[in-house]
Amino acid sequence: MKKLTLFLLFFILTTSLGAEEDVKEAATEKPSESGGFGGPVLKVTQINDVFGLIVGGRAGWIYKHKYAIGGGFYGLLRDIEVETSRSAEREFEFAYSGLELEYIVAPSQDIHLSAQTLIGFGGLTDRYQQAYYIIDDYNRYGGPDDSIFIVEPQLNIVWNVKTYLQIHFGGSYRYIRGVGIEGLDNSDLNGYSVVVTFRFGRNAKVEPPDQSEYEGIYIF
Repeated sequence: MKKLTLFLLFFILTTSLGAEEDVKEAATEKPSESGGFGGPVLKVTQINDVFGLIVGGRAGWIYKHKYAIGGGFYGLLRDIEVETSRSAEREFEFAYSGLELEYIVAPSQDIHLSAQTLIGFGGLTDRYQQAYYIIDDYNRYGGPDDSIFIVEPQLNIVWNVKTYLQIHFGGSYRYIRGVGIEGLDNSDLNGYSVVVTFRFGRNAKVEPPDQSEYEGIYIF
């Protein structure tokens, strides 16, 4: 879990810093209809009847202010505990990533809406896979590790905070197929999430001083 957490933190920092650099470079340029973005994402959810926190980040490109395409990577900060007939309990790490498509409604407004969908793949990894791999033929031939397919639609209320920052308050539903681990099924991983996203990039309401011809031009 430490490796996953470190990777997620690195992903969040690089996407956020990269987006901020784009903002600085764009400060002296005439605003355009397209631009990049990136930032961290927090999701509070329930998995296998236990509440947990999913953290990650997303980055992408916006076209004509309303259409966004990008990708995201997310991981559960706690392990999923599963009871099986072969042992009293096993712990699995859960992470997923995928393509994200978004449609933005009235992006020039300070408060507006957006709808997005993630389509991708994820995995469940036994924390003690290496130890079991040596002594357990069951794990040797396909074991407890599992790959899954995921679709996650989401609705957001978007707040244009600064010229470089938006905060998205949203709700999503995680629809999963392909779970094949004993003691765990699709319904244990399906579920709603409350989502907060901090998105860095050129804001949806760019009004440079003393440049009235730019007024109302936006990126996000």
